[in-house]
Formats: sequence, structure tokens, C-alpha cells
Amino acid sequence: MTPADADAIALLHATSWRSAYRGIVPDGFLDHDVFAERQAVWRERLQGPATAPAFGIVADDAAGQMIGFAYVLPGHDPVCGTLVDNLHVHPDLKGGGLGRRLLQAVVRELGPAHTQPLHLWVLDQNEPAKRFYARLGAEFIDPGMTGPFGGVSLPEWRCLWRDPQVLLTDA
Repeated sequence: MTPADADAIALLHATSWRSAYRGIVPDGFLDHDVFAERQAVWRERLQGPATAPAFGIVADDAAGQMIGFAYVLPGHDPVCGTLVDNLHVHPDLKGGGLGRRLLQAVVRELGPAHTQPLHLWVLDQNEPAKRFYARLGAEFIDPGMTGPFGGVSLPEWRCLWRDPQVLLTDA
């Protein structure tokens, strides 16, 4: 993930949210504001000064088009460890294993000496994502509320892998 990827990441992020969050987040935000909002976030993250240790992994198709990405903040939480702050797969490609491969790439990048848990947040109403994380062995803990986005705060869960190495199995 490089500074030059910011706009492509923002577009994929917006596309993912438009698909996954339709009926959950206000349509006006998804239809009109989400790309500009995500573009500002990703330009700041990738083109601005680094504020915390972070890394990203990008998946491209054979034509070089971005089809998925993960963005990771190692050591983000003293108890729950490393945060997968973003994990997105193009909606047309969901169910093909790319999300699992991205999480596996995150674990490999962290390395076998990384002993912290791995976690991410999922919206309570995002049933497909919750089923996906459950299949990968996530524990659902710490119910909470998102910060406002699209003008709303929504219920969410922390998905936790106490031993991220379990993600490297294909069970």
C-alpha cells in the first residue's frame, strides 16, 4: 500500500460500504458522500505524516485492478492487540476466499513472533460479515457503538482472535 494507492483504496472502500451497508447507513451518505469522505481519510492516512505504526496489504486482479485490501494497526489495543482497521473485498468477489487470504497475509506479515491477539470491528447488522468472521473462529466480544458515520452511530462487535495463527489454517 503506497501513497499513490489512496484514491483506488477510497473507491474500493466506498464500493464495499455501498454494497454491505445499504439499508444500514443512510442512502444519502452512501449515494453522495461516502467516496469523498473515504478519499479524505485515505489521502490523510497514506499521504500525510505517519501517526502510528501501520501497514496495508493490497490484492490486485490479473489486470492490475485493486480487488481487496487490509489496513492494520499493530499493537493498537493493550488487551486485544493488533487492529485490522479495514478489510474490504470488492462486492462482486465476496465468497471466493479473498477475505480469508487477506487476513492470512496480515498474520504472515506480523510474523510468527507476533504474540498479540488480532481484532476488528463489525457492524451488528452486517450479518454476512459476522458469519464470515465466525467461520474463521472469531470470538464476538465488547459490544459497543460506532463513532458517527453517515450521520449515525450503530451497534458493533469486536471480533477477536486470541491466537491469530489459527487464521493460517484452511479449516
